[in-house]
Amino acid sequence: MLCVALLGSATTQAFAVEPRAKEIDEIAALAEAEWMDGNPSQALHLLSPALQNHPNAVRLQKLRADILTTASRRPREAVEAYDVILDANPESLEVRWAKWSVLLRSGQQEQAIAEFQRIAQLDAQNPIVALRLAQELRKVDRLEESLEWYKKAVAMIPDMPGWRLALARAKLDVLDGRGARDEVEHVLRNVEPGSPEEAAAHSLRSVIYGATKERGRRFEPILSPGGTAAERKAWSAIRADAWRLFDAGRYAEVEPIYRKLLALKPDDYAATHELGMTLLGLGRCDEAIKVFEGMSAMNPSDEVYADAFFRIGRCLMKMEKWTEALAYFEILYDAALEFDEQTKEVPPKADLRVLNTATLAMWVKRVKEHIPADEIPKQNPLLPPVDPDAPVPMTEEELYHKIATERLAPAKQIYTRASLMGRDADFSMFRYVIPANRVMRDDRPTGTHEFIPIEPHDTFPETQEEIYLMFRLVTASYDEMPLIVECFLETPQSNANQLPLARDHVIMNMGDQTGYFIITRPESGWTPGLHRCGLYVGSELSAYTHADEIRFRITPQAS
Repeated sequence: MLCVALLGSATTQAFAVEPRAKEIDEIAALAEAEWMDGNPSQALHLLSPALQNHPNAVRLQKLRADILTTASRRPREAVEAYDVILDANPESLEVRWAKWSVLLRSGQQEQAIAEFQRIAQLDAQNPIVALRLAQELRKVDRLEESLEWYKKAVAMIPDMPGWRLALARAKLDVLDGRGARDEVEHVLRNVEPGSPEEAAAHSLRSVIYGATKERGRRFEPILSPGGTAAERKAWSAIRADAWRLFDAGRYAEVEPIYRKLLALKPDDYAATHELGMTLLGLGRCDEAIKVFEGMSAMNPSDEVYADAFFRIGRCLMKMEKWTEALAYFEILYDAALEFDEQTKEVPPKADLRVLNTATLAMWVKRVKEHIPADEIPKQNPLLPPVDPDAPVPMTEEELYHKIATERLAPAKQIYTRASLMGRDADFSMFRYVIPANRVMRDDRPTGTHEFIPIEPHDTFPETQEEIYLMFRLVTASYDEMPLIVECFLETPQSNANQLPLARDHVIMNMGDQTGYFIITRPESGWTPGLHRCGLYVGSELSAYTHADEIRFRITPQAS
């Protein structure tokens, strides 16, 4: 009898649950239909009694919160509604993405980052989440935290050169020049010669080695702004003594004086250079290299910095670190070639010390003799070869004759998908871009309108018909402005002949600040994997109009 009673009770509960679930589905369908028809108030009116009868119905709670994001224009209400769900279901990624979207769109940047950090903890195997969190942290100058998330993203996909160059840039910005250089050299060892990725890596390498005025975001031209008058007086009193001892070759005596000088004024690049030379004189090459490398965080003259580069290369040769030495000599050789090109018409001043191309070519050749052929970094065929026996350059008349008689091929444009690699390109016309399943338009009483993403996420099934990329510009459009998006499957090696999987364009009217692109499923279907979409401002697709990028991923359908 007991078994029969229990069976009857269970059957009654099952029949009770089924009508309840059916009722919830029907109410949700009615409320959603009203919402889609532009009647959010009526939709909320339908949900109110239903939530009283079914206070734990997550579907109804989530629908109400979604409607509040478009109806109340008070983001706090929507966030509170999502928090109610998260109190009972803290691991719901769908709800956390929706809450993050509301916080981001309402300008609560710090709260949005905190919520995205929770998403990253829950979705720990999603590389796009780690990469986006790193980018968002950079925007608010939390560079040290950003670096850690770049490391996590690259650890998940180590063979993506663009991601590794972003990691190199992140290391440079926290003044980790050696770490940044190692990441760039890793890319150069693994990409194809002449590829867009190699060009981007060479460009970033020149920044890291100090060929430009960029020193990283954490660089401060004056490293001791709090120095007292007494400290400045002490510095000036011993500076001349240090030079006299250094000039006399009394290196053991002058070393502690230089260290005291740099403690008083850490940005003294001349004293730093002389300390490095002192350590060389004492035969302490490894310490000298560290001192010379520290000059990249200062603002040395070109002459002093080039000499420091040369000294590092010579030190590395003594330590038989031939591959590292080669990188320094090649940078100097390229700089010498560029200087020769710039001074063809106007010779430099007679007393100016300049890099000697022939001498540097000899050093490059000498270093390469100690490196196995398969370990020498791949040579970019677009760069002039390092050849000390090269023929004499053409005269001006011979050059003009060649140009007049030779058919010139069109110049190869910068490859668009590599144009942002390794650049400090976190600030563009796009304040944010949010991938979503749907987008709604909210018309304001003032006559303006705003687009709102519904069901935001960065992961979609391969059956997804359309993906919406909702964006907001930093400032409203001042005139008609075309915007274009182009999406590709992201792979370790770019292919210039690869066709985009999807493309869309919009025209922003005067006063518009939000909009969206529609990424339609290709006729051949989605390819599972990571997809990168480049965002362009203007009617042409080029490296010069490439303003930003956004990623999403496609997952295969479960069998």
